[in-house]
Amino acid sequence: MKDLIAKINKLYGLKIQSFEKVAKGALSDNYTLIQDNNKYFLKKYRFDNKERIEEVHLSKKYFLDGGIPVVFPIINKEGETYFFFDNAYYALFPFVTNKQFERGTLSKKAIVSLGEMLGRIHLLGKKSKLPINDFFKEWNKEKALQKISNIEKEINKKTTLTKFDHLAIKNLKMKKDLINENLLTFVDINLANDHLTHGDYLDHNVFFDKNDQVSEVFDFEKTDYSPRMYELFRSLMLTFFNDKFAKENIDNAKLFLNTYLNIYPTSRDELSKGLKLYYLKSIHGIWIESEHFLNNNSRVDEFLKTDNMRIKYLSNHYLEFESRLLNEI
Repeated sequence: MKDLIAKINKLYGLKIQSFEKVAKGALSDNYTLIQDNNKYFLKKYRFDNKERIEEVHLSKKYFLDGGIPVVFPIINKEGETYFFFDNAYYALFPFVTNKQFERGTLSKKAIVSLGEMLGRIHLLGKKSKLPINDFFKEWNKEKALQKISNIEKEINKKTTLTKFDHLAIKNLKMKKDLINENLLTFVDINLANDHLTHGDYLDHNVFFDKNDQVSEVFDFEKTDYSPRMYELFRSLMLTFFNDKFAKENIDNAKLFLNTYLNIYPTSRDELSKGLKLYYLKSIHGIWIESEHFLNNNSRVDEFLKTDNMRIKYLSNHYLEFESRLLNEI
């Protein structure tokens, strides 16, 4: 780390005195850098593809220029927004002091602002002509089932199973059954990859000011061209349904959804397709289990319980949930 700090000091004309590793982050290592009373945020990218980093920063610049309050990387002495060191890419950002809400504690004002901001992002994303090569990846039934099989083989090698292992086994069986039952493809849903999206727009990827208005948006690593309805429902599900599907959660989700639609309207039919797209993508998603059992990454473990809860509920109550969420729209 000492050599990395020396590199940063030289590139950015700083005199960093200390650093702290940021606890959050399931896939990347991030740090808070400290110089006197000033702080900076250092991101270590999880991928080593230079072109992809340039795409991410290009997307950030596009949205920033369009009026979205993106946290943009600091430009170094070489005129770049990132740098390479010891086989990894990094970017230095200003340190944001505005607040984030704990999961499940968003105020009504914050929910409204969150929905409005996503609507603005998608309106801009519709106009984008940026040469971003990442697109929404449709599910592949055979690959998903093969990955489940590979994970099950790893679990079967264990002599003692943990609580996480037992839940993973249940989750994988549920997904396997749902995948085998599903006959729909992405083409059947009929939603185009025609919007440049944030890619991971959630409550924990924004900051709020003292009036509970979105003040900064960050973490564009998953930016791609995608159906806007997919990001809308992914954002809605991952923000508002992390513990239960109670009336309060649904009311907050409807507030978010209606606020978004006030900014960027659509039809009830397109909304139904978007919810279905999210659900089908989810049942084919083996990310958490793959990271844990195949990549030895336990930082994702906290997400398994909520993944299981969402898919289990939707698989049993899909039509009821769709009616409760989308009625009066």
